[in-house]
Amino acid sequence: MAVSMHVVWSTAEPGRVIYQTHAIETITDGEGVHATVNSHTYEVPLHSRAEAESIAEEEGYELFRKGEAWESLPEEESLPEEESLPEEESLPAEEGAMEE
Repeated sequence: MAVSMHVVWSTAEPGRVIYQTHAIETITDGEGVHATVNSHTYEVPLHSRAEAESIAEEEGYELFRKGEAWESLPEEESLPEEESLPEEESLPAEEGAMEE
């Protein structure tokens, strides 16, 4: 059974990008053969396309690389602004000096 992975917007937290998985299964019962879709929503924030691709690869999902939420993600996760500043240790001291 193939499982597809779709990058979507969270309904629980607007602006957050998460993912859903969908799998189509066939069931045979007394009434014949039926198809059913098993869907799961993972409220796990995605920060980049690379992160989504990594999850899909690890879990064996077929990743659908399309849609507004997918397009909103950067290729790679960027460092938070404060971590990328070369003078990050001096910033709190400067703030403290202003308060004195």
